[in-house]
Amino acid sequence: MPKSLVNMLTYLLTLGLGIFLIWLSVKDLKPDDIEKIKFAVQKANYLLLIPILIMGFISHWSRAMRWRYLMEPMGLNPSAANTLFAVLIGYLANLAFPRLGEVLKCTILARYEKIPADKLVGTIIAERAFDLLCLILIFVLTIVVQTDLAGSYLQSLWARFGSQPGDGNHSKMYILIGSLVLFIVLFLALRNKIIHSAFYLRFREILKNVTKGIMSFRTMKHKKEFVFHTILIWSMYLGMILLGFQSIQETQMLSYKTGLSVLSFGSVGMIVTPGGIGAYTLLVEEIVSLYGIDKAISVAISWVIWLVPTLIIVLGGVISFILLPIYNRKKHAQ
Repeated sequence: MPKSLVNMLTYLLTLGLGIFLIWLSVKDLKPDDIEKIKFAVQKANYLLLIPILIMGFISHWSRAMRWRYLMEPMGLNPSAANTLFAVLIGYLANLAFPRLGEVLKCTILARYEKIPADKLVGTIIAERAFDLLCLILIFVLTIVVQTDLAGSYLQSLWARFGSQPGDGNHSKMYILIGSLVLFIVLFLALRNKIIHSAFYLRFREILKNVTKGIMSFRTMKHKKEFVFHTILIWSMYLGMILLGFQSIQETQMLSYKTGLSVLSFGSVGMIVTPGGIGAYTLLVEEIVSLYGIDKAISVAISWVIWLVPTLIIVLGGVISFILLPIYNRKKHAQ
């Protein structure tokens, strides 16, 4: 099967998944819930859009600067403007077709900065590796600062899959343990086939590239600046979420702990479907509900938190697409 057809089918499947998740999120809403959502949106504080938009721009600018630091060990020094344009256009492309943005980023710098595109592939892998590491650290921090909530959530899972402690009914627990044992036995029996399968080899290649990307930090000249921009990027993401909470009256009591939960799980949602459509809002809705927020308000805040950053990407990408050739014509004329 041609690779282009595989990519198209993959996109359609993930897009279909996103649409299904949207339906799953809103299918149980009652007329009263819809009225609550309308009321919450109508009285929202839209002035907070200004600092959120600024934070979003800072995060993209910081990501562009961090990408330049990854290029320096190879002797590459593209202009800050072209790098920023490439980042924003790349994010815009990712809303339509996942991973197309990475290709476009490299293509834009190759065209306007005369940088071989193949040299930039390693920097993209390194950037993704550091983002993955940051996401893991945020997950750990999320659990550490709210172990009580994590414990209660695990208890609810245990009640669902393993029965309540002391109730004398351990049938679910036995089924769970038996399934785990069966999985281990099957893995050991099929080990040779698994380690030579295309899926395993692909996974191992990804893991190798991630490790290689993280190790590239050793050859970087501006390590402190790179760490600063990495922290700034994720701080802006968290700040946008917290300001989103403040924009709706019913979620103003939510703290940074909720913000960390939304940031960590929401980031996973952004990977599952194109632009996080459906997956992000459903995950955020479920997370916010754990903190005692009404179902309707959880739906409203999840869409607010998703729509604003998406709007930033659309506006930034379109503006960058317009300014990119204009900037470079003036640059070459000078």
